[in-house]
Amino acid sequence: MSQTSTIYLPLNTYVSVKCFANAAFIQKVTITEENGTVHTAQGSGEHDTPLTDGTFGIQTPATSSSPAGYRITVAVQNQQGGTWVDSAVMSGGCNVMYYNLKMVVSEDYIDDDWNDAVAIFTWWQPPTSRNVVEANGK
Repeated sequence: MSQTSTIYLPLNTYVSVKCFANAAFIQKVTITEENGTVHTAQGSGEHDTPLTDGTFGIQTPATSSSPAGYRITVAVQNQQGGTWVDSAVMSGGCNVMYYNLKMVVSEDYIDDDWNDAVAIFTWWQPPTSRNVVEANGK
């Protein structure tokens, strides 16, 4: 399994990020933006416990070095016996109408439940015609 996951976000878009834990081990999620900005969230708990510093936004730029979008790399580690150990990660996503979601999940190699640390990226992209109608007041 991979120790990092790369996802691509749409350009010129505000993306909400939320990181959660579902594990007794302390989880550390490191999110690195294409521009070098690093976000680190940590914590432990069950039932989607929010990680400290794990809720923030990313305003993607208008351009990227990749035609796929703005590159984000996610790595997860867990603390076992005072030592940080790399977790395995997987990513996926979905959209419903104009609401979009990408998610990175991790496994700390203990119980194979793939929910130990979770990073969720969500954004909404309205159709262009709706923006024109609202702007014109019609």
